[in-house]
Amino acid sequence: MLAEVLHQIASMEHEGEDRRYYPRPSLAGPDRCIRALVYWGLGVKRQPFPGRTFHIFDDGIWHEELMANWIRKSAFHLHSEQMSVDCGTVGDIRLFGHIDGVLTDPLGMDHLWEAKGLNHFTCQRYWGGEIPNDYITQCCLYLRGLKKVTEAHDAILLIKNKNTSAYLEFEIAWDDETDLAIVRHCVNSNGEKKELNIELPEITGKAFEKFQQVHDLVEAKTLPKRPYHIGQDWQCDYCSHGQICWSTYKEEFEELSTNAVLPDEMADTVRYYKELGAQKDDIEKEYKALAQQIKDAMKEAGAREGQAGEYIIRNALIEQEQLDKSLLTPAEIARATKKNMFERLFIKNMNK
Repeated sequence: MLAEVLHQIASMEHEGEDRRYYPRPSLAGPDRCIRALVYWGLGVKRQPFPGRTFHIFDDGIWHEELMANWIRKSAFHLHSEQMSVDCGTVGDIRLFGHIDGVLTDPLGMDHLWEAKGLNHFTCQRYWGGEIPNDYITQCCLYLRGLKKVTEAHDAILLIKNKNTSAYLEFEIAWDDETDLAIVRHCVNSNGEKKELNIELPEITGKAFEKFQQVHDLVEAKTLPKRPYHIGQDWQCDYCSHGQICWSTYKEEFEELSTNAVLPDEMADTVRYYKELGAQKDDIEKEYKALAQQIKDAMKEAGAREGQAGEYIIRNALIEQEQLDKSLLTPAEIARATKKNMFERLFIKNMNK
């Protein structure tokens, strides 16, 4: 009665809504596609978001409020929520933003607080060693604005796993004189801490440079090259300009030169690539043959788990779901089929 209509309501409510582009800290990170920003700045109509997306956005706002409520019960004082900050002016670019808040710790030290609610797989990537470059850039731009009104020189980026309610916390220091960010460490809800000390030089300067590039490209009505590839990068998979961005790619590809002469040293790279490919094929064949030999030995012993010297061997039965197209109509198959383009490399030796 409700499950099938709530997303439709959200989609209808936001139908025709298209925010005007302007530089803002939330768009400043290096992972944000510059080509998508130029499309936005040019006013190119975007594909409408599905209604589910607006529910996700709405959920994010409430996750932030839930986090804030728990912080208010701690020894930390959360204040200055949604305060407007002037992040500075460089060239044609002036940046304003609204911070999530400032945390004053029990010792009276101020820290920028930025909250994000993310899915489980993204949280796993960040705990596994990847750092949230875009959010870190956003935090440093806010710190650049906050320095005018507080003594805060570091940020607490608190990320909530929306699937499990677990938390990740990144501590980020920023030096306003050198424009150097240092991602000090990451802590999870279990109290496990990973020392990172990753240095990100000229972090806010690069953000202003990127926005200046967008400004100049919009003025010239020129698109930059695609920094990502559809079917390979999430930036393209979730881009609201993806359809128009890739609509002419086939024609562009056909127009590329077919008689280019590459530098001589590239021949060494190609030769090594071919050698690795041949070794890879041989290794994969041998690997599969050895796996089958071990499985045969386990069957001969009538076992699914056993020991060979210092090794424990377990043969597990894995169930895998597959789509049986024979049970679907051609129309259903067509509706569920997504077409992606990718580039495949072919190399042949002219002397053979």
